[in-house]
Amino acid sequence: MIKHIGGISFKYLAFPIALIIAFVNPYVESLQFTNPLVFMLDHYALYAAGVLIGYKYFRGSIYSFLLGIIPAGFWHIPLFFALAAAFIPYRFLCEATLLLGGILAGSFIPKMTLGQKVTALGIYMLADSILSIFFILAYPQYSNAVYPFLGWGRSILPYVGIEMFIVMNVVLIYSIYKLMRNLSLF
Repeated sequence: MIKHIGGISFKYLAFPIALIIAFVNPYVESLQFTNPLVFMLDHYALYAAGVLIGYKYFRGSIYSFLLGIIPAGFWHIPLFFALAAAFIPYRFLCEATLLLGGILAGSFIPKMTLGQKVTALGIYMLADSILSIFFILAYPQYSNAVYPFLGWGRSILPYVGIEMFIVMNVVLIYSIYKLMRNLSLF
């Protein structure tokens, strides 16, 4: 389903490793218990690190891609989101599966057609927009209003939604830039 494509170059591993180190360390892990902004950035960072590793070092199929997007959806279901935010064993599972899911998804990107890439980007943007709207509207399912063991209330959730829109726009701008470069428009 997925195969390694050759040697390992530190040049392409530096940024993914930096993302992992920046978010998987005792200080940042402790912040994630009380700050959903950091917790959500952790999700983006680990999945992005995985995508970059998968893109550069592996070649997968549509099946690896589909399998790789499952963790990204699963860990944003309110109960599992809350468990990962509040308890270290769930956080470890969350972070490990997001990284692995990113590797699986990223391994298929080089083999995607332009249409598949645009469709995947569109689906990501739609799904992330829906989730960010839930946060902007301060849905109680993502706070201690429904899950008392969570370390944050509803009042901070709109900032998480705004953060998500900022990240989405960065991803969109980067994707448009790469598309224009590949089409030799820049």
